[in-house]
Amino acid sequence: MKALLKPCLLVAGLVIAQLAAAQSSAVSSTLQARRVENVNGKVVLTSADVGKPGDLVEYSGTYRNGGSKPVDKLVATIPVPPGTTYVSGSAEPGKATASVDGVRYAPMPLKRTVRQADGTSREEPVPVTEYRFIRWDIGSLGAGSESVVKLWVRIDAAATASAANVKP
Repeated sequence: MKALLKPCLLVAGLVIAQLAAAQSSAVSSTLQARRVENVNGKVVLTSADVGKPGDLVEYSGTYRNGGSKPVDKLVATIPVPPGTTYVSGSAEPGKATASVDGVRYAPMPLKRTVRQADGTSREEPVPVTEYRFIRWDIGSLGAGSESVVKLWVRIDAAATASAANVKP
């Protein structure tokens, strides 16, 4: 899983850093990836250095405004890494949007219009396996304040096998 997590952390970190830099040099961001385990019925977060198909990983982004003025229109985006699947309902805070292409975002669950053989159209849900980005509109972040966003992904079986073939 190391081969899988390192590029994902880099991409997610860059997305977070670019958005924060665009907002204000006073905003800093950090991204963490931790494996989610159930210990005696309680969620415990552990090191994400290793993992296997089916494991859950929590990505969390923390934004801090170290400046003396509020920062407005702050947006946080965390990509859903290739080889993982977003866990429906895990985004916190709950008013997140999702995208399959990183360009168009909509409230979850995502829906798409499908043309039927008879020429009519119908709306159907987009499978969570196609979600590639989760975004939060944080809005205003006060001076000295911080905001945390997070989501869970599940490691797919095929991705781990292909990630294992990647030479470091």
